[in-house]
Amino acid sequence: MLSENPDMSQAELSKRLKISQPAVSARIRKLEENGTLAHVIGTDIKKTQLFLARVDLSTNSVEEVLKALESCPLYLNCFLTSGKHNMSCLFVGENIRSIMSCVDYRLRQMLPVRNIEFDVIVSPTRPLVMPIKPQTERKKTTPCGAECSVCTFYTSDRCLGCPGSIHYKGKTL
Repeated sequence: MLSENPDMSQAELSKRLKISQPAVSARIRKLEENGTLAHVIGTDIKKTQLFLARVDLSTNSVEEVLKALESCPLYLNCFLTSGKHNMSCLFVGENIRSIMSCVDYRLRQMLPVRNIEFDVIVSPTRPLVMPIKPQTERKKTTPCGAECSVCTFYTSDRCLGCPGSIHYKGKTL
């Protein structure tokens, strides 16, 4: 019920669940304390003009890839998977070309990655709230160490640049 309406009062929950309000309060507190219930503040991707991509990849260095992605402003999350690929990562951007450029530059060229598959997520079917971190401080060098001004993806207008760079041409991130 809370996932559908996070603003629902404990009194309303107690009516619907047919238990007392103090019991609802105790259960919510217990779920929050053990980390089962969390409050996420973010952007509903479904309601924005942002693009999502899923990048499935195989690597023998999962921790190295995760550490490198952690500073990337386009990176949202990664799932460790079984099967053909052992990682499935979500990226967000103002256009698909910028996400592809990030994947081509960072994942394909700089990290120990093989067998990359890039899929555009056309639209989530339900609201998808993601904690996107707007870049408030822009530097000459991107968080991954690249310099947009000399990147062929950037100079050929394949990419808006990194949101962490002073060269960023986008508006949202």
